[in-house]
Amino acid sequence: MVKLRASRAQRRPAKLAFGGGLVSVLLLALIVALKYNHSHWTLASSRAGSSHGKRLTSLPAPRPKLTAHINRLCEGTLGSWCTDFHTQALSPAAPAPRGNHTCSLDCNKVGVCSALTGLCTCPAGWTSWNCLQPMPRYCTHQRRQFGFEVPRIPARLEAGLEVESFWHFPLSHCAGTCDDDIAACYCPSHTPYGRVPAKQDAPLGSPPERQGRPMGWYCQPGKLPNGTATVWGETDPDLLFGPGGWCMAEEPKHMCDCIVDGWGGQGCQQRFEMFCLNQCNGRGECNQGYCKCDPGWHGIDCAHRSATADASKPGREESRPWIKDHVRTPAAQDFPPGSYRKHPLIYVYELPAEFASLMIQYRYGGDVCVPRYFNVANETMLSADPYAAESGFLEMLLQSEHRTLDPEEADYFFVPTFSSCLMMPVRHSADSLRDTWYGSSSLRVHAATHMWLEAYHWLKAHLPYWNRRGGRDHIWLVTHDEASCYVPSAIRPSIILSHWGRKGDANHTSGSGYWEDVYSTEVKHPHWEPDGYLGLIAGHACHDPVKDLIIPQFKTPRHFHASPLLGARPRNRTWLALHRGRVQPDNPGYSRGLRQRLATASREGDWLNKHRIAVGERGAVPGDYSELMASSEFCLVLPGDGWVARMDDATLHGCIPVIIMDEVDVSFESIVDLSCFTLRIPQANLEKLPEVLLAVPEERRQDMRRALAYVWQKFTYSSYAPYAKVVRDIQQRNAQEAAQWHAAQGLNASTAPPASLPAPVTDLDPEADDAFTTIMAWLHSRIPATR
Repeated sequence: MVKLRASRAQRRPAKLAFGGGLVSVLLLALIVALKYNHSHWTLASSRAGSSHGKRLTSLPAPRPKLTAHINRLCEGTLGSWCTDFHTQALSPAAPAPRGNHTCSLDCNKVGVCSALTGLCTCPAGWTSWNCLQPMPRYCTHQRRQFGFEVPRIPARLEAGLEVESFWHFPLSHCAGTCDDDIAACYCPSHTPYGRVPAKQDAPLGSPPERQGRPMGWYCQPGKLPNGTATVWGETDPDLLFGPGGWCMAEEPKHMCDCIVDGWGGQGCQQRFEMFCLNQCNGRGECNQGYCKCDPGWHGIDCAHRSATADASKPGREESRPWIKDHVRTPAAQDFPPGSYRKHPLIYVYELPAEFASLMIQYRYGGDVCVPRYFNVANETMLSADPYAAESGFLEMLLQSEHRTLDPEEADYFFVPTFSSCLMMPVRHSADSLRDTWYGSSSLRVHAATHMWLEAYHWLKAHLPYWNRRGGRDHIWLVTHDEASCYVPSAIRPSIILSHWGRKGDANHTSGSGYWEDVYSTEVKHPHWEPDGYLGLIAGHACHDPVKDLIIPQFKTPRHFHASPLLGARPRNRTWLALHRGRVQPDNPGYSRGLRQRLATASREGDWLNKHRIAVGERGAVPGDYSELMASSEFCLVLPGDGWVARMDDATLHGCIPVIIMDEVDVSFESIVDLSCFTLRIPQANLEKLPEVLLAVPEERRQDMRRALAYVWQKFTYSSYAPYAKVVRDIQQRNAQEAAQWHAAQGLNASTAPPASLPAPVTDLDPEADDAFTTIMAWLHSRIPATR
């Protein structure tokens, strides 16, 4: 009898055999499909006639047929989740609900009112349900040891005489004038280019009278007024406050960094577009990550509209063409009659701003915590932030056809929390309550755990959806190094998307080599952790491969520009194996000690000369990283302080991944047949690497690269609009370079065999099945398990 879902041992979907078994399978599948679609029909029908219009006008659409194209899309996957997703019966589309609630004091004129709940979402500087309570974030050079009151501490440059390095201080330590909303330091108000705050009687939320020039971390004075050296800063005070100084002259002889998003150019005085998710749907003004929505619009990206909102007026993308490619909200449209939608439908919670957009407002520098940003010419730039999946995945979801603005029709609920941005740079910048999230001032992992717990408690207190299914239909994305290990027990019933797939029992300890991230360190504090920290996370393994999923990192297309996936000319695989990355020989806790062992074995065994195995940091293995990966037969995957990007790097370059980390799943390991194109070597056998690789026959290597080519697009977020544009640009450039190379070699590009496999993909559609679509398809398969 044919199984509906492949087991781990059954690496490829079984082929159907005709007869009684097939009939049984088809009947069972039909029953499941009818029950699933009937549940949505019943729910929708019961809500017909609600305030936002009629729910259904027709039955679910017929199921699409299984085609050769769908089979091709699903090649190399485990089980039936992929084909089930592409052959599901679509559900009728319905308009989003439109509320008519008003808010207390109109959110103090600084926040945004949710017409659905009557609650306010507040910008930096304000908090509470009506934005009436000030929430200052003072610049500071020291942190509290007790209590929840955040004092304003005057700058004391003499503190630099009491410590060894200015790294001791928070990023916001300031010898100038502080923006008390976001703890950004500027030149003193009395200087010609100092910051002058808005007048006291100005309307709340008014901009400063003069923006001023910023004085960032590397632009603080390194001497006391009497000339004594201090590690408060590294800049000579004369370069800041003397004649021709940064704060004094129109054309200063010393330049400081522009650390605040939206300000750049000469003297950091030129305005340009700031980053906001979905650019506020064109229906709000972006303020360093916070959307101040137009009247009648609300939500994290201003996608929700009230019953009185006027959607006929054009959005800001019409007058600001540079944001047009970043505004897309299918869920907010008025669906024409006969429209259908594909499951899963995911509702993105509208949480208080401190869980997401406030973290972006608090960030230090415009290119961190975000997947993209603008330069002074309002050109889109791609961020290389290693944790960019946190905001990038959320933006893709907000712009996706799988988003719903109606929680009553949702298959899932996504909880947006920017814990990685909190851990760095936010927590290192200042000492407000949202910099620490009540956790210990010593370990940043505690702050992340408390952030998730606070989101959990807020959901339970304000909305009914968590309690309906005990959180099983909720999704949390946790992207930091070992984040899946310190997710609090309270939210473990949910689906956890992460990069770190450590399995095993519940009694795990941290493998990080960085002291602030050692989550297994117990901490008690009379105010912040009176009952201890470890009890919050106890009793669960880091990763559950059944209900959770390990997802790829957000890699910009330029990171793999030399890949044949993007049409680059395949190179001779001159390296047998490659690993370029940090080693940290003096930090035995890092990488479980594996990178250190690898470097030692490579050096002592002369692997570079004997076996063409290149191992080491950038200085030892120079060259363009993408070209190196595309020129290697095998690429090594070893842990760092937790997750590592090497699995995705290898796959995207057509390089065979060699995984050397025990009991750790890599990206999509539970849903893609990795056995067809990867090798696993036990940690104990690391020193035998050359023998293991040399024993793999050339025919097997070619088969593995062919198998890899079936799935490699699933490891990139190429459908993300800014990435798709860059993919097309790289494809065009690679095609031109390949044609020139073939011409120089006297070869016919259409008939010349590739130098190595995988063969170049010359017609890749970046918007086809990528990592985001793969995640949606897997979530679709998990809907029954959440009920």
